[in-house]
Amino acid sequence: MNVLMLSLEHPHEPKSGLGVHLNRLISYLNPHINITVFTPSRRLFSYAQFEDFMADANFTMVQHVLSCNERFDLIHAHDDMTAPAAHYLKQRLGIPLAVTIHGLESERKKACQEAPHPYRLQTERLLIESADELIVLSSFMKRSLDKAAREKITVIPSPASMEEEKGEVPRNMNGRFIFSFGRFVPEKGFSQLLKVFAILRRRQPDLHLVLAGEGPSLSSYEKLAAALNLKERVMFLPFLHRRDIRTFLSHCEMAVFPSFYEPFGLAAQESMEQGVLTAVSQSGGFCDFALHDKTAFTVDFTRAQEAADLLDRFLKDRERARRIKEAGREQVIKLHHPRLITESYLQLYERIIHNSIIH
Repeated sequence: MNVLMLSLEHPHEPKSGLGVHLNRLISYLNPHINITVFTPSRRLFSYAQFEDFMADANFTMVQHVLSCNERFDLIHAHDDMTAPAAHYLKQRLGIPLAVTIHGLESERKKACQEAPHPYRLQTERLLIESADELIVLSSFMKRSLDKAAREKITVIPSPASMEEEKGEVPRNMNGRFIFSFGRFVPEKGFSQLLKVFAILRRRQPDLHLVLAGEGPSLSSYEKLAAALNLKERVMFLPFLHRRDIRTFLSHCEMAVFPSFYEPFGLAAQESMEQGVLTAVSQSGGFCDFALHDKTAFTVDFTRAQEAADLLDRFLKDRERARRIKEAGREQVIKLHHPRLITESYLQLYERIIHNSIIH
């Protein structure tokens, strides 16, 4: 079986959860099927409008595919940014299209109280309507789509990493800290986490906060940390290699993910898999595997005082934390084991191709 994958993010150079997901998924599927990934050119250009970037990126992907002279059985497109190329190639090559929806523009912007980009809404709808089968990573995402789309949805979570290699913690990180990582964008909720931490450190003055990632909101987070008198208590790190993330997870007191919008929650999955006490926000894809006071604990980060109180209690109750950490690791490995995810994808691909031949 030859599968053509389309993505704007290259799996060998992940910069977000999408890239990490692809990296893992492809590594587990490759022994069983042939996967060819096409991304736009890695050259960077300046575009006057977002639509110009989208047109160039998708045109480049189409060029790459048509020039490779290889026969494919199935297209698997990831996210609406690949919609124009996926729609065109489905018609041009005459093969079925599977689509993974990693998030919805309308829901993401709603969480940030911003207006969705009209063109993104169009590409989102084009991709959903063009797909023969839709894949989402959580039941939360399935509920987020309309009834017509839900009729062709399969829920397959992102596979666990099953990796143990770790690096060394920097020498200046020898104290107690809580850890969070992800893209520095409004929907990840890091600004609210800083406000909660400002209250928490009054209870636990030796505690530090480490935030790792990159994105347009970094400067605003640094300014907020300074305004909250946290400059000496918060460390901002760049985007980390997965090995280094596991290192920080293994030394932190707790991992915290306060997202306002989270279609799956790969960072929380990774933390729980490493046996780390994990706190997540109350909605989103977390809910499939992060069960309050059982495998993780859920927090309303918009209520800063209550959130700080809850984090404080869990940090101090070591026996309760030990129980939750063990159960969390077992839950993630049970539900997201690579063998289960691989089997789900192979069966799905076979079904899509079989149905396409029949019709």
